[in-house]
This record gives sequence, structure tokens and C-alpha cells, in this order.
Amino acid sequence: MILSTMVTGFGGHAIALGIGGVGSAIGTGLAAMGAVGLWKQSIKEKKKLPSLALVMVGMPLSQVIYAMIFMNTMIAANLSPDSYPNQMIWSFVVGIAIAASAIMQGKVGAAACSNLAVDSKQGSGMYIAAMGIIETVALLAMVFGMGGIPGSA
Repeated sequence: MILSTMVTGFGGHAIALGIGGVGSAIGTGLAAMGAVGLWKQSIKEKKKLPSLALVMVGMPLSQVIYAMIFMNTMIAANLSPDSYPNQMIWSFVVGIAIAASAIMQGKVGAAACSNLAVDSKQGSGMYIAAMGIIETVALLAMVFGMGGIPGSA
């Protein structure tokens, strides 16, 4: 009875949130390393610190929000406990896609910061656009993932 009570309600919903959160943490960390290098170079050259680097550091954070929206949708579907293994697998797959987007976004953010150290006036819009395209992967993973939840469409 106790085991049944502990398991009831747990369909692995938080797996996507946990994995997406880890991806966001890694992505922001990668972009932050690039930003710190950029700011160090700017200080060394007595230039103004480019604030655009903060945008690049923060962009991978949105993926944890997408993972949370997916998780809440899965919880709201109120699926049968018989489907918990499938829910866990689905949450894992969606979480990995969201996390990969955040990590790659962080890598591009770090590379963009490196380029900003060379020329802070050119390319800024393109860097943000490239990161936005990578962001789309997380959005699509969330939307398609939610579409795969029975009764949520």
C-alpha cells in the first residue's frame, strides 16, 4: 500500500524539466565563459564592455521554461499509471532535445562573444539570429512532444 501511494502520480513528468534544466545550465555556462573572455579583452584594451554578451549568456535559459511547459502539459493530461514507463521515455527524449538546443546555443554564444572581441559593431544581428534558429529546435521539441501526449491535443 505504501509503495502504491508513493508511485501514484509519478509518471516521470519532471524528467524533461531536469534534463532541460541541466542543458540550460551548461549552455549559459558556456556562453558566460565566452562573455568573460570578451570582457577581459575589452578591459585590457580599455574598451567599453559589450552588453550584447549578456543576451547571449541568457538565451539558453528559455529552454528550461519550454521543459516546464511540456512537464505541466503532461501532468495535466492525467495519464494512467499503466503508461508511466512510456511517459518517462517520452519525457527523457523531449528533455534531451531541449537540453541539446540549450547547449548548442551556449556554444554559439561563446563563439559570438569571441567574434565580438574582434569587432563589436559587425555581425551582432546575425549572431542573435543564429541563436534564435537554435532556439527553434527547443520550441519544436516542446510542441511536438506535447502533441505526442494522449489527450493533450
